[in-house]
Amino acid sequence: MVATALALAASACDRAEVSRELGARCDHSDECDDRCLAPADYPGGFCTVSCDSDADCPGDARCADDEGGVCLFTCRPDVAGACDFLGAEWECTARDGKPDGEVDVCVGA
Repeated sequence: MVATALALAASACDRAEVSRELGARCDHSDECDDRCLAPADYPGGFCTVSCDSDADCPGDARCADDEGGVCLFTCRPDVAGACDFLGAEWECTARDGKPDGEVDVCVGA
């Protein structure tokens, strides 16, 4: 029973919090705290914030050098369905980080 409780607690930590700041579906930026990424590249639209580094992003996000620098949810490519909380059209992909390096983030498939 304790093992089950620990497993549930650990899996809860893997889930990201979707909000108007990061991850909510949108059609226009006025539906988000900062900006909306287009549904063509981000299925259903994606609320995010602009960034120059990871320090500009909320807890479960990294700064990807997409669209001039945007915060995207981090993920682990070795975990099946790592981005399913955003929808079936999302996948974990390596992107250029900002200002440098590479980051594994959820993007439209």
